Amino acid sequence: MADEEWNALSGTLAAFHNFHRWSYEEVVKPRRIREASMKESEKNLLSWYSKHTSDLAEAVQLNSHFCSGLAGVAASQWGVGADPTVWAEPSGSDFDKVRSTLLQLCREWSSDGVKEREVSFGRILNEALERYPEVTHRPEVNVLVPGCGLGRLVYEFVHHGFKCQGNEFSYHMLLTSNYILNNCQFANEHSILPYIYKASHVQKRSLQLRPVTVPDVSARDIHDLQAHLPNVDISELMSMAAGSFTELYGPEEIQPVEEVQSDDAIQFRQSVQGTFDILCTCFFLDTASNIVDYLKTIRHCLKKTSGIWINFGPLLWHFEDDANVEYKSLVLKEGDEPRKVATTRKGMELSLEDLLQLMKNMGFTLDKHESGIKTTYSGDPRAMGGYVYECEYWVARVEEKTE
Repeated sequence: MADEEWNALSGTLAAFHNFHRWSYEEVVKPRRIREASMKESEKNLLSWYSKHTSDLAEAVQLNSHFCSGLAGVAASQWGVGADPTVWAEPSGSDFDKVRSTLLQLCREWSSDGVKEREVSFGRILNEALERYPEVTHRPEVNVLVPGCGLGRLVYEFVHHGFKCQGNEFSYHMLLTSNYILNNCQFANEHSILPYIYKASHVQKRSLQLRPVTVPDVSARDIHDLQAHLPNVDISELMSMAAGSFTELYGPEEIQPVEEVQSDDAIQFRQSVQGTFDILCTCFFLDTASNIVDYLKTIRHCLKKTSGIWINFGPLLWHFEDDANVEYKSLVLKEGDEPRKVATTRKGMELSLEDLLQLMKNMGFTLDKHESGIKTTYSGDPRAMGGYVYECEYWVARVEEKTE
């Protein structure tokens, strides 16, 4: 394992292992400092305050049991030493991603996320089920889910009989999805308290402190399919690929020229070219720094005549605020030699109108399209308020390959 990769992986493990320390600093310590500065009259008016702070401190420890347990299991399975003292130092961002991962667990693997999943995953799955109504035919249908997060949509496809591969770049997501899919023995095995990190829009203190059990279903339920598919090896229906969507699945023309590509990477890209019957992007398309590369990658790995692309999500461009300049070796014109060029991650954020036109220019045809579908993302269903997205949903296919 390369040093850079080891640092990223072990730093993520360290963030899970030491999450209680960060949580204490973020949630408990400010309240205790504030309480110490309160006037006696204020303490009398807020007589519950001290007890609630102690309850939050206990909740931090309960979350620590889950997070440190995950880190211990993942360290052994991912080939990282079991001694946390030698792991890389996590950044503040690493810790904050653990916090958001707990909320992602609620979205994908708890009863709190049912409504969000119905709006997004449900639409995508229903489209696939309508196109392939016979369960006995589904193991021959190859599905790809890039940016699969914690793997629930991948699980749902496999649970319905499809052959599905998830793709994810984030170690936080990869470690947690592996833990849920491969190490949880039964449903509702773990309790977490994901809502303690936010005090806004809270109706009652008890709601902020309520536990959420995960996973709401066991991944082992997939083996119930065997009764319907007696001649299929169920264990081969699900797979995961760790890494960049464009670098794993995209055409050679978009690969970074400054990086030495391994034979395995080249062979993998060749093996997946034109192999997927369905490609699903759910809250993923706007993670692109270069949306043209995303569309080229989608087109590259879909089956030429019959493959479909199902998309659901908003256009909250993730790199819109990243103005850092970096230098890359790029071939700006076909036939030219690569040269160092200054570029940024931001700058290619398209409007919906322009995105749809780009898709048309690149040979995509829309079979279905809905706009303005309202939903939340990793929201607390009991909160008094929150961010609501207006999402796009479409089913597209490649009519012809054009540049």
